[in-house]
Amino acid sequence: MTVYEVNREVDRFVLLFETPRQEINAYALASALVGLTDAIREANSSINPGYRVEVVVEALSKGSFKATVKTVFTQARNLFSHQAVQAVLWGIVSTHIYEKLIKADEPPKVIVSEDLVVIEIGNDKIIVPRDVYEAKRQVANSQRFKNAIGKVFNAATEDPNVTGLSLSEDKPNVPPIIIPREKFSLFQSDQVIDENVREIVEITQVEISRAVLERGKRRWEFFWRGVKIAAPISDNNFFNRFFAHEITIAPGDALEVALQIVQEKNPDSGIFVNVRYEIIEVFDHIPRLKQANL
Repeated sequence: MTVYEVNREVDRFVLLFETPRQEINAYALASALVGLTDAIREANSSINPGYRVEVVVEALSKGSFKATVKTVFTQARNLFSHQAVQAVLWGIVSTHIYEKLIKADEPPKVIVSEDLVVIEIGNDKIIVPRDVYEAKRQVANSQRFKNAIGKVFNAATEDPNVTGLSLSEDKPNVPPIIIPREKFSLFQSDQVIDENVREIVEITQVEISRAVLERGKRRWEFFWRGVKIAAPISDNNFFNRFFAHEITIAPGDALEVALQIVQEKNPDSGIFVNVRYEIIEVFDHIPRLKQANL
């Protein structure tokens, strides 16, 4: 039995290419790093929309050929209604890779405790912190995330001297789990993503023009950057506060929000145009300023 353990307190990983030459094709390295960055960004957009994330190369070294990479988070606003753990992103990537590596015909057995989740697949098991497991479930259906992980292994395939690949914690006394070249195909996906559509999340203020004071997908009307837009609010916590009379809504009030924007590429100009909006989280309610009586 092999036990794969995913740790939570990790903010950097080593991307190791097993190769006897202790060097790697520059295109393969660049493409693998792009795929890894895309995977981290896609996971981050699902679980942590209040932060922007970048993946940076911290060091390049031998043995076979290693790139130490870490995440850098930029807070998009000063205070958040929830604080996501940065290291969860690496746990999501690790869990996905381990699940693919030991996939069996029979369904996995999942044992949930207060702090940990144990996934038993065939004769092997993966031990995952519970918050990482829950976050992974949010990303599980993202084809963009799966394709991005596939890019890492596709890139390694481009260099014929690469015999294995590992993405693991930087622990000197713990040998990395090397995925052999013949198993790279496990991570490749033949599902095509529509690159003409994309989603972005922006932390911004919107001014209320018309409110819909009930839960659901009915769209409120707002003024955003001088333009009138329509968007539903999917933040249940906001409605809980409203129905508890903690806030009172009036036209002209503003909300500080995480605004999810769906964009489509114009086939003639190649420019992405905003087509749909949704408010996925409300951070603050800002009442309209009123003229005081003298």
